[in-house]
Parts: sequence; structure tokens; C-alpha cells
Amino acid sequence: MNNMNLAVVNHEGPISGRYRLRNPLLGQTQQGRPFFKMYLEDMTGIIPAFTWQIEEEIPDDLSLVQVGGLVKKGRGNMVVDIGYVAPVRRVDSDVVRLIPRSICPRPELLAALAEVVKQIQVPALRAFVVSVLSDDAIAFPFVGCPASLPYHHNYPGGLLYHSIECAQMLGRYQEFPREKKELGMVAGLFHDIGKIRTMTSKMKRTHLGKCVDHDALTLEVLAPYLRHLDIACPKEAAELRYILTWKAGSKNRGIPKTPLVNAVLGADRVSAGVNGG
Repeated sequence: MNNMNLAVVNHEGPISGRYRLRNPLLGQTQQGRPFFKMYLEDMTGIIPAFTWQIEEEIPDDLSLVQVGGLVKKGRGNMVVDIGYVAPVRRVDSDVVRLIPRSICPRPELLAALAEVVKQIQVPALRAFVVSVLSDDAIAFPFVGCPASLPYHHNYPGGLLYHSIECAQMLGRYQEFPREKKELGMVAGLFHDIGKIRTMTSKMKRTHLGKCVDHDALTLEVLAPYLRHLDIACPKEAAELRYILTWKAGSKNRGIPKTPLVNAVLGADRVSAGVNGG
């Protein structure tokens, strides 16, 4: 079972793959033999695990790890007897699967997020999205925050719901060539990413959020990954910045340079309006 979704681990046998390690704790048997007990988690579920390899340093809680071992039956439940565990620093197409289910208030949305990421096939754009979601400091609040406090999607996980809705609407456009449509999907997915700095999953406004509007933080949150996109696709990186920051005003006269701006703004308004805007 390689990278098997934990929700379907229901029989004994070998298991190998990447998972999140949760709550590692040193314990011992009644005979005094030491072991580490922990859990393995992905977006689908969680399973208890243990290892006798106590001479090895066990990674911290929420670490991304590569494990190998055996699934066994233990007291009515399945449990993983881990033979080896090692930290992993890089993720790829599994980036959404490796978001722990327990940190997402609306875990049923993670499958929809994974589907959105799957639809983005332009290599540089896909690498950009995967890199952003590989950053736990971004991904974890992104799946947990509300989209607003008094208005639309005003509940923990609301930002994820709103962002997925916008990306899905952009994905249904047939008027744009594939590359432009996928650029719009990326913009729709991350157009409100600045809100991870202004609100928390506990429905509170942060100190920064009391001082700065989320729109002013969007490019700041994405900056490290936009720099990489600048190298791979400079025109797309510039257009993405334009879409994410365009506002009607005396300078712009209400007419954006690319129709993708109107498409993203329209998806934002429709999603917000349908869900309490």
C-alpha cells in the first residue's frame, strides 16, 4: 500500500508512503520495553502507529514523513507498526492529500481542493500552486480561516470554500485558451490569500488585520513563490500580479487590460452573493 489514503486502510499488510506524523510520545510496555507511539494522518483520516526504533530521532508533530511498516490489528482497530520513519522536505502532486484532516474545519472540501490543483496542468503554474500549498504557514490557515467575519462564508473553513468556488467558476470558462483559464483559476484560488494574515480560524481578527486590509497582503504572502514564477514564466507572473491587485479607479477607469480580471471579480461576487454576501 503505497501512499494509501488512510481512510481505506482496513486490512493487514505492508504500508509505505508519505504522511503527517502526529503527537509522537515516548511510552513503554508493561515489561519496560520503550517505544514511540504516534499517529499518521492525511486529508482522509488518521491511524495510530508505533515504532520500536527509539534510537532514531522522531520528527516533531505535524512533520511530513516517509514511513514504511506493517498494518496490524490491535484491540479492534488497525495500527501501523513502523519499521522506518524519515523526514521529507519536498512534496509534489500529493500536496493536498498531506494536509492533515484534523486541522481543516471543513475536511470534506480538501478533495475539491485537490481536484482544483489537479486541473492546473501548465507546468509553471502547477509548480507555483504546489509550492504555495507546500508551505504549512500558508496552507494551514488557508484551510482554516473564514472568508469574512460578518459577511459571506463567515465560518471556519469559509475561505477555503470561497476560494474553491471561485477557482471552479474560472475553470468552467470556454472562452479562454487553456493557459489563460488556468491562470484565472490560480488567481481565483489565491485572490483572498491575504486573509490568512487578517483573521484566524477562531473567528478573530488579528492585530495586523486591524491595521491593514487583506488586499494589501496578498502579494506579500505569495512573494517567495512569485519570484520563482518570475523565472519560469515572467509574463504569467506579471499578469497574475495584475489580476490580484487590479482595482477600478481614476487611473484604470474601470477597464482592465485583461478580461481575466473581470472573470475573477465576477466569480468573487457570485460566490460571495450566493453565500451570504
